[in-house]
Amino acid sequence: MTVKDYIQQKFQTFGIQLSEADLLEMCLAANVSGEDEIDQDTISRVLYSIAKFIPSLLLRATSISESGFSMSWNIQGIKDYYSFLCKKFGLKDELSNKPKCTFL
Repeated sequence: MTVKDYIQQKFQTFGIQLSEADLLEMCLAANVSGEDEIDQDTISRVLYSIAKFIPSLLLRATSISESGFSMSWNIQGIKDYYSFLCKKFGLKDELSNKPKCTFL
């Protein structure tokens, strides 16, 4: 399976169709070609780039319904997946609404 196919399939489970520009952005961030085969060496970099990409993706998440066209994303699902990836890679979860405690 190519990197491009892997990324597309990961997002399709949330009802999200990615543009070629989206795929290119994630591939460049992962320092891989979309035509490379996904393997143990590239999967972590690809998942990391997906985690970094999701916040910008969610900025355009809306429900559109006009002239028979509709777009419906599983927004909570993609947020949960993003949170999972943030924990996996030690990233700050920029989308979390969870209260934060700071101990002085």
